[in-house]
Amino acid sequence: MHIIIMGSGVLGVMSAYFLSRSGHSVEVIDRQPEAARECSFANGCQLSYSHAEPWANPYVFPKLLKWAFDENAPLVMRFSTDPHMIKWGLRFLWNCRKSAADRHALVLLRLGLHSKAQMAEVVSETGIEFHNVKKGILHVFSNEKEFIHAQQQAEFQHTHGCDETVLSWQQCMEMEPSLAHSAKVIYGGIHAPIDESGDINLFTVSLANYCREKFGTIFHFDTEILELNAENNQITHVATNRGNMRGDAYVMAMGAYSPLQLRRIGIDVPIYPMKGYSVTFPANECSPTMSITDDALKIVYSRIGDRVRVAGTAEFAGYNTDVRDKRITPIINGIKSLFPKAKLQFHDHWACLRPTTPDGPPIIGKTQYPNLFINSGHGTLGWTQAAGSANLLADIINNNTTQIPLEGLTSDRYN
Repeated sequence: MHIIIMGSGVLGVMSAYFLSRSGHSVEVIDRQPEAARECSFANGCQLSYSHAEPWANPYVFPKLLKWAFDENAPLVMRFSTDPHMIKWGLRFLWNCRKSAADRHALVLLRLGLHSKAQMAEVVSETGIEFHNVKKGILHVFSNEKEFIHAQQQAEFQHTHGCDETVLSWQQCMEMEPSLAHSAKVIYGGIHAPIDESGDINLFTVSLANYCREKFGTIFHFDTEILELNAENNQITHVATNRGNMRGDAYVMAMGAYSPLQLRRIGIDVPIYPMKGYSVTFPANECSPTMSITDDALKIVYSRIGDRVRVAGTAEFAGYNTDVRDKRITPIINGIKSLFPKAKLQFHDHWACLRPTTPDGPPIIGKTQYPNLFINSGHGTLGWTQAAGSANLLADIINNNTTQIPLEGLTSDRYN
């Protein structure tokens, strides 16, 4: 079968890998000059398979109003007249119920564990090097109540096959000595040993090259997708600035831009852009050697070779991609408090639009058009869930039984 994939971020390229590997002829379309130039360019670089608590949960609900007026808040949801944002926001609030949050956490955990297994196979088969660090992720807590809640979440996940270790502050410093310089009061930490980190951009570009060389996958860069065309309940072609492209099946993996194209053909999926920011600076002897998450600030740190990537904050500002200094400042201040001896000279600023669903899990699989499929809506976990999601997508397209249940991952949950 000839398959057209729209988008060459980590989800699009990973989809190309699994579909090409299973024998399909695959073409990938992207407006950028190479793969991984948007959300997959400079994100937090964590492979956080154990991270299963969705943004929409009862513990974040009381903070939303306070955060709305605080530029330093981890999550900022401002009032908007955009009907899609309003509808998304109402669904988000509804999913803050504990019963809903627990249900979605199990979906995310199931997908995360599946993705870890699939990612290990991809790395083994391709031999791609991407500064992969397998020391787990250490979450540190400067708020005692949040630390207690995190322990309860860890217990919940333990009952479903995901083990994490609760650590004292002294044990945290023994695990990551660079924390000894911290100016913050830390109550303790939780270590997720199955988690990893790595350079997502390097990995995705390398995987695209592997697909091209190994499978003959064709990548059309600098090619803008104008619209999908449908006729007789089938997608007939993708219109681009370089002409029409036709296939037997089509995969929508355009991240936050997916719903803009899908709405034009009558598909309304609740994916909305959540802007995230990052800074990257040279590592020194006082930089972390493993991936760290500052839970209070929702800021993550990852060592990628001789650099440190720090990412965080969540801002709902529509499709505005500007890097706002007011949202970079909390990240810089967070670095200075947790790693005060880090060298911040020549740091790069960046922002992206994460494709986010109101309940947390992504949307994978079939649409109302039999030859159109979705692999989008992964929010902050696109890198983490990419291998598992692409494996599921390939099984769906190939009419194979999926290795994990699709419950909670398909678009029909919103009907």
